Amino acid sequence: MKLIALLALLIQALYVIAQSFLEATGAYSQLSSFHQLLLTNSTVAAGLLGNSTNTGSNGTNMTPQTILVPNNDAFTNYERANGRPITSLSSPDLTNIVQYHSLQGSLSSSDLQNPQGLISNTALKDQRYDNRELGSNGAQQPQVVYIGSASTNGTVVARQVGGAGAAGGFVESGLGAKVNVEVIDGKFDGGMFQIVDGFLTLPLNQSDTMLAQNLTSFVRGLDRTNVTAGTNAAKGLTCVCPSDQAFAAMNNLDKSTGNLTDGPGSLLATLTRHGFKASYYSTDFRHGDLLHSQNGYPILVTRRNGSVFLNDARLIQANAIANNGAVHGLDRVMGFLNTTTNITTPANATQYSNTANIPTPPPTASASSATSFSPSATATATSTGSGVGGGSASGSASVAAATSISVAAGGKGPGWWCAWFSGLVVVVLGGVGVL
Repeated sequence: MKLIALLALLIQALYVIAQSFLEATGAYSQLSSFHQLLLTNSTVAAGLLGNSTNTGSNGTNMTPQTILVPNNDAFTNYERANGRPITSLSSPDLTNIVQYHSLQGSLSSSDLQNPQGLISNTALKDQRYDNRELGSNGAQQPQVVYIGSASTNGTVVARQVGGAGAAGGFVESGLGAKVNVEVIDGKFDGGMFQIVDGFLTLPLNQSDTMLAQNLTSFVRGLDRTNVTAGTNAAKGLTCVCPSDQAFAAMNNLDKSTGNLTDGPGSLLATLTRHGFKASYYSTDFRHGDLLHSQNGYPILVTRRNGSVFLNDARLIQANAIANNGAVHGLDRVMGFLNTTTNITTPANATQYSNTANIPTPPPTASASSATSFSPSATATATSTGSGVGGGSASGSASVAAATSISVAAGGKGPGWWCAWFSGLVVVVLGGVGVL
């Protein structure tokens, strides 16, 4: 009886959320394509709207979410870029995409004011696109997006329904792809929604992400040292990659025919020195933090004049989301921190260019072997799947009058609504293991 009561509460909550979301988004004519996508695919709708409910010993609880709703231009631009409409994708692929558009918590204009941006968890947990390190409780962590503010002073103002559109910054997703946010602070019973002008890109592996950011020299180095598979398979990895120009300034280190893997002066050691064994995003690089690379070298974080430095290298590309972590770009190969002076002072060390001048890691650093850059690691991540390209054009700010569910469904009557909702309930209940 208790299970039946919980299921009844879940169904009731789903009905309220689904009806509320469809009514709320139905007030925006520029969201009609997304509106129709949910109405014609209950599996996709369940993958999105089911994230607002959870059941436990105390009954059914509401978990607020923020949905990034692609406007009509996003659908047009996707079809133009990919040669087919996004609705032609399979339901599992579409579900992964809409779950990546579902952010945990209610994020309003006031939450988007941080000039350093913010990292937000999503509902995406498919391991093809989310292969990050486990959380402290041993559970899989959801994939993330980076949200950047639109203005230098961090001020984001929502527009009212019927008002002029307000720029709300951007969202950075897989492969470093960005879409623009139009902040409207739309509300429904399951949380909030904002408008985006493109579909988010599902994260792929590290080497694909690097290539998308034109960090080809680093990828060449991984291939030449036979560690691409291990890098892509690692659970939880951040690569801070010197640009191609930086490698060229180091006598084309990535193309060297000399020492590739032996000792601290090798190409492999240089690559490993630019990796961290966890997912680090730009918001995690705090001024004064002392990090350690995979092979144990100290990396000091400093923030100066709006820029982030790792030792003496400046971050010039940030937050390209990979399925197992993140990829950032640097303007140079990192120098070594001079640990004989004040540890809080950024390095002014020489760029070492030969084995004799390269110091070994300090005794206090963890110099264990780098599992992520290990040729023996078995690749489990895949570079295949639907990497979804986002559009670039902003949607219209015109707003239609709020309509009823039957009108929003294209004039279909109550029987159609009941059938659609029944399909949504079946999918969600199956997902929680009660069917």
